[in-house]
Amino acid sequence: MGDADHLGEPGDRPGWLDGIAESSIREHAQRVEERGDDDATGGSSIAGPNARNWDGPSRPSKTNCKPSAKESEPSEERISGRYWWRRKNETVNEIFDTLPQRANRPAAVREKTKLRDDCVRDRADGGYRSKPMGAVVREFLSWYNDYRHAHLLFNDPDGNTVRSKMENSHQPGYGNRYYARFKALERQVIREYDDPHSCILTFSGSHENADGDWRCPVDHLRDVIDTWRPDRGGGVYHQLRQSLDGMEWQYCVGVEHNSKGYGHVHVGVFVDGEITESDFHNVIDEHLRLCDIAHRDAHNYYHPDSEKKPISVRRIDPDLDPEDYDGSEDVVGNVASYLAEYIGAAAESELFDRSPEELYFRAACWSSGTQRVRFSTGANEMIRRDRDEPRRVEAMGPVSRGWKPDATEEKIAAAANDPDRSITEWLEEPDEDRWTLQGIGRVDDKGETVFEIEQSTVQYREIHGAESIDPPKKLPPDRPKSPSAASTLEEYG
Repeated sequence: MGDADHLGEPGDRPGWLDGIAESSIREHAQRVEERGDDDATGGSSIAGPNARNWDGPSRPSKTNCKPSAKESEPSEERISGRYWWRRKNETVNEIFDTLPQRANRPAAVREKTKLRDDCVRDRADGGYRSKPMGAVVREFLSWYNDYRHAHLLFNDPDGNTVRSKMENSHQPGYGNRYYARFKALERQVIREYDDPHSCILTFSGSHENADGDWRCPVDHLRDVIDTWRPDRGGGVYHQLRQSLDGMEWQYCVGVEHNSKGYGHVHVGVFVDGEITESDFHNVIDEHLRLCDIAHRDAHNYYHPDSEKKPISVRRIDPDLDPEDYDGSEDVVGNVASYLAEYIGAAAESELFDRSPEELYFRAACWSSGTQRVRFSTGANEMIRRDRDEPRRVEAMGPVSRGWKPDATEEKIAAAANDPDRSITEWLEEPDEDRWTLQGIGRVDDKGETVFEIEQSTVQYREIHGAESIDPPKKLPPDRPKSPSAASTLEEYG
């Protein structure tokens, strides 16, 4: 049955390498933005008069920022760099123009909320406060631009250099990874379940605060997400487990934005056996009970329009031609497409081409370390079986050191997801027979510059509270009412 795995806390990253080298890249990117190109000031090329000193440090000088005559010449690479930094500035300006009130709201004001170090500002009397969302979006898009021409350099046991593209979950092609995992899970569900059914549950909350203003998006997101967590003395997950007691089931969770740029949660549940909408009424009720900003009108499982219901149950039929499915039947063939459409994980357009509302939402997730797609441990096991992947983490790829013998993916993920810990605690001492991580490479018209990697995780800061700025609009935890229950005796008099 389903396990108690839950949505990520601050410290989540798309992969465990994400964040290790951000300080190295950020130093370079800040100089790039100041100069308006994508050249590596202070770096050096592979060969020629500007060749780097291979016996010296690989980090470029912080003081050698004056471009040479050759660097000032136009090049396609530098033009490309200027283009993307201009796009970033234009995109931020568009968000201020399109969402002026929201852009000036802090990301969060709730006491002890953890935000990335890039997204906070120091208080005069000590401590931290959140930057406004416009500044958070700028930091997010700058971070995104850092990845454009970067790649990881490994040395294999034979001394050969191997390059691997640096990726993050906001890049256009990353949705293909999520879709591949959905398909692997779908295949295993069909293979292992005798009577496979699926259900999509949707949980949301009001984006308006008690003063009639826009909510701070991170505080809103945590209000909606935290009802799922099993450590709240009950929780939506526990109610789901109780509703499906005795059945085999697994789940995946996705956090997606609405038309206003605020987050809501979709939970995709796979069950071996027949299920109905009524099986999940108590699950929705539990969210209404725990989430102060949720209202029954947005969670009305009696709504006459099936598209507006928070529960969508389908029988899985692998023989159904997706071309024949029009959404009107309680059956689905391509479950992966069905899930990807709900969770919004398959978008392939360039990030800068997304709507201001989506960028606003993604920046809120990024600033708070909120993982947008997560699978239960059991679902991950099924995906692993489909791919015939070993459980050991070495299969994740070459790393600079080996894992300790008792390391497991869960232990490493727990360290990666805790802002006070680091995955380095699970790394062994270097071994000459293993792959080594040389650094980060960035390419310009002169060649490749290599930057050192610092073994550190993303830094998060606890902010000081200013809750009076954003008081939640608390709504009654009333359950949706059946149309028949609304009738009175007078109607039959």
